[in-house]
Amino acid sequence: MRACVVGAGPGGIATAKVLLENGFDVTVFDKYQQVGGVWSAEGCYDGLANQSARRIFEFADLPNRLHFAGAVETQRYLASYAETFGVLDRVRPGSEVVSVRPVEGPGRMGACGWTVGSRPAGDGAADVHRETFDCVVVASGAHHHVRMPELPGRELFRGTVLHSNEVRAGAFKGQRVVVVGGGKSALDLVTRAAREAASATLVQRKVNWMIPERYLLGLVGYKWILFTRLGEALLPRYHDPACVPPVDRIDERVKRALWWLITHDTLLSTGLYRLPKHLRPAHALPFHLAHAGVMPRGYVRAVRRGLIAPRVSAVEAYTDKGLRLATGEEAAADVVVFATGHHKTFPFLDPRVRVHDADGRLRLYRGIVPPGADRLGFVGFRQVFNNIMGMELTAHWLTGHFLERLLTAPGEQEMEEATDARLAWQEQVLPGSGGYDFGPYDIHCADELLHDMGVPSRRAGNLLAEYLLPGGVAHRYAGLSRARAEC
Repeated sequence: MRACVVGAGPGGIATAKVLLENGFDVTVFDKYQQVGGVWSAEGCYDGLANQSARRIFEFADLPNRLHFAGAVETQRYLASYAETFGVLDRVRPGSEVVSVRPVEGPGRMGACGWTVGSRPAGDGAADVHRETFDCVVVASGAHHHVRMPELPGRELFRGTVLHSNEVRAGAFKGQRVVVVGGGKSALDLVTRAAREAASATLVQRKVNWMIPERYLLGLVGYKWILFTRLGEALLPRYHDPACVPPVDRIDERVKRALWWLITHDTLLSTGLYRLPKHLRPAHALPFHLAHAGVMPRGYVRAVRRGLIAPRVSAVEAYTDKGLRLATGEEAAADVVVFATGHHKTFPFLDPRVRVHDADGRLRLYRGIVPPGADRLGFVGFRQVFNNIMGMELTAHWLTGHFLERLLTAPGEQEMEEATDARLAWQEQVLPGSGGYDFGPYDIHCADELLHDMGVPSRRAGNLLAEYLLPGGVAHRYAGLSRARAEC
């Protein structure tokens, strides 16, 4: 069976590896010259850093000892993975996919395969080369189509306006820099501007939670708290009843008490307690935990030293000097950087394939396949905190789906109903998640996919290890292709 993978980032190379193990003839298209997606030299902003502690950012079958690594080291690991498992030979670098269309025929969309059109990246005048594949995996990444706010007065501002994706070496040197956004990339960039720029200002509508590298006053790495079954049991109950073990039924009063402790420990361990109250999150955890990243080193220190001027406000317009804020203040700037996220869009995909709902949320069964389309799947859009693990498990589930070997095989209507129920749950528990971000539910998401595959979800040798040791880590899921074949 011929398979096309769109994108050679972490999700694309993991999917290609799993498909190859299962006998597929795989072709991977990527517009960059290096594998790695956002971690490649062309795909990331200068200074992008990995927020993963040791043994977090790794695939199940290739250990990775990197600890809060930079982009260069991270890309090198991904390239090594692709080479080790024969994926590198299947990649067509510098090839941009411009169309994915179903082969016309009787039956469901895609039942007869998909025609993929590609051309050299960046060359809009080049001829489009078309090939037919039995199945297509979209692993194009969630961080490529930038979201830029439409603000009045752009013609007044004569400085430089960038999205975070566009920041390159030297962009901040000696400049007055304003970074707009409240997520991990915004804090990364304004912390860097505090070192390099003449001035650094952060403008955020609200203060998001950030996770410390180490909890319990700096004594215990975050994976020992957040990546355990016991830790996830404190979260609001998962939407899939098949993935709700008895430990998840902890009394709500106990949960509230423990979250009070975790909230205050997070404030202490990140250093946010040392900042004024308006520069701390307004709501206690686990509120908006889905939007949390790991606190960049040096951010709190730079704020306390006056090297970063934080403003909690919306942005109203450009001025000739910078930006006007909703508070009436003006933020003077030579360079404005919008770290305002990305659209999850697929301009190459046939518009008849419905992947978004009326509110713009991704509408995929299990966060992987669009109901009504055969042999088409998405990897990297069932996002969890440890997304590299989530991508690999998604690749195994999708391969089983293509081969019709999953234990669960709902029809289109059942998929629609299950997707509706999941989106309603996400809107309540993970507001603003866009239908794709499952936030801190790493182990629950893994259990759900393993349940569908008929593979045991318990991955440790005893109950203490199962519940108290980090479970949201990829090396617990080594050998899944063999385990699936044995089921």
